[in-house]
Amino acid sequence: MNVADIAAGGGMEELTRRAVLRTAFAAPALIGSFWSQTQTQQNREQPKRFEEVGGFEVDDVALRHPLAIVPLGSLEFHGPHNPLGTDSIIISGIAERVAMRTQALLFPTISFTQCPAHTAHFRGTINIRPEVVTMYFADVLRNVLHLGFRRVFILNGHDGNIGPGRGAIAQVANEATDPQLLFASWWEFLSGETMKSLGLFKHANGGHGHGGPLETSAVASFRPDLIHLEKARDLPEPPDLSGGSPYFLQKSVAKDWPGYSGHVSEASPDKGRKLVKISEDGIVKLVENWLANGEAPGSW
Repeated sequence: MNVADIAAGGGMEELTRRAVLRTAFAAPALIGSFWSQTQTQQNREQPKRFEEVGGFEVDDVALRHPLAIVPLGSLEFHGPHNPLGTDSIIISGIAERVAMRTQALLFPTISFTQCPAHTAHFRGTINIRPEVVTMYFADVLRNVLHLGFRRVFILNGHDGNIGPGRGAIAQVANEATDPQLLFASWWEFLSGETMKSLGLFKHANGGHGHGGPLETSAVASFRPDLIHLEKARDLPEPPDLSGGSPYFLQKSVAKDWPGYSGHVSEASPDKGRKLVKISEDGIVKLVENWLANGEAPGSW
């Protein structure tokens, strides 16, 4: 039976058939409208991502987004209770929020990076030589600048990226004539004093520490399904070597260290959301100040 046959009927059957026809012909329009609304809603909630840019749209996107964000993560053992992508998960989530608030173009998170010797021997850690990572970061930044971006924010989620990241920035900045490159790590906006005032964690420098309750809470705020606190026990606080002064210590081995730190039982998604929001707000403030005052002499 075709449309003409249905339309030729009469009486109650005709009314029923007409209702069926109206529904059938209206369905594509309704579906199209729903899909359009869904796409619009998704666009409002998501930042502009570089991997989604069309091949002929790059120049226009670079003009409309004066700031590019390049997140740096890692694939590294963070204890039995955390995923290997802990750093990448945290920094990807924060970078998305910062990109939306600053109208930046968000590049994919770089996860293959350098890891310190004391985590490199754990199964699952992907460790790239620091000199290779430095060259790789530098090439990424050169390409981003070549696309037309003049302000690039390298948002870091892994301490092993600090040396290679700053080294790459130094190389590229010396080659360029106008661009500016900013580097910051998300946990730097959660100082010891801030953590103490919040009182979220009772032990180990306010929860700071590799795979500790601070990091674990941050992961849980984005992916609670990946956190398994029952697999890890609380660890005693290590001795404080600093005496309040900054320092850098690298160990070739970490005998008897289980690959994480702190009283992880104190971690929770709610705490993670609070901490991530504080870090996010601090990062946005830094970026806004930079964009507004970056041309001022001596502003570094």
